[in-house]
Amino acid sequence: MRLYTFAALLMGWVTAMAWPASTLASPGVDDAFLGRWDITAKGSRAELPRFCWLELTRNEGVLKGRFNQGGGAVFNLPQVAIEKGELKFQYPDDQTPQVWRATSKNGRLEGTASVDGHTLTWSGVRGPNWPSTLPERKPGKPIDLFNGKDVSGWLGQDPGRPLGWFVKDGILMNQGKDANNIYTRQKFNDFRLEVEFNVDPKSNSGVYLRGRYEVQILDSPGRPLDVHSQGALYGFIVPAVNASKPAGEWQTYEITLIANRVTVILNGAKIIDNGEVPGITGGALDANEKEPGPIMLQGDHGKVQFRKVRLTPLI
Repeated sequence: MRLYTFAALLMGWVTAMAWPASTLASPGVDDAFLGRWDITAKGSRAELPRFCWLELTRNEGVLKGRFNQGGGAVFNLPQVAIEKGELKFQYPDDQTPQVWRATSKNGRLEGTASVDGHTLTWSGVRGPNWPSTLPERKPGKPIDLFNGKDVSGWLGQDPGRPLGWFVKDGILMNQGKDANNIYTRQKFNDFRLEVEFNVDPKSNSGVYLRGRYEVQILDSPGRPLDVHSQGALYGFIVPAVNASKPAGEWQTYEITLIANRVTVILNGAKIIDNGEVPGITGGALDANEKEPGPIMLQGDHGKVQFRKVRLTPLI
């Protein structure tokens, strides 16, 4: 979760005030910008691409937006405008607001962004047209993604860093915040996923479905529920109840994903029931929502252990 100082937000508001008061979008031409967009941005200091998400809507003529900059949760945009065929929005960062611009070309968004003193180039494609009625599925043969012996079958999200994971007494564990996020070589469409995990005190992790949608793991028993809670679809869906156990105890997930609908059962309690997945969450492996994807385990936020990661394809 990214925290914003009052000074940073104030700077964003002051900058926004300098813009023309044009959150009113023009019907017709500006409709090309509306909708949900999966974004790939390149040119960051780390040289790895960012995978972002943008949603633009119009309500009674007023243009509104939600944005994920490639990490953390989704944020309501303080200022968004479309002027003379160009989209412009800003995202309040800790120091200076990021300014993103784009034009619509052949059904895509193409643009640049000023982020942390660097200029990114980015491209956005529309998210999938998911079915309104979920297709019928039947279970296939279960697959144990963790073999209980080693990390074979897993890759690192950052290929320039060691995995930082090891197996001891049949348990998969990371080395702490310096570990990589790891994902399976195999890719999947629809599935039911069973996970047994154990999170350290004040630590957090996550399970990424198709490598794009994070179900949060967090030391959070007794805390008020929000989009950052354990069991949340991070940044999007708040769990119905707090079913978390204390840190240091083994816990279970049963997660079902069909198209863009997710059901999450935490420690036997259904906390998300057929919830809509709007788009990719922060830290996603890629932005290719139309394609199958792997299971990814977050390893760079704190200590966590897994002793079961079993997937049943739904076909």
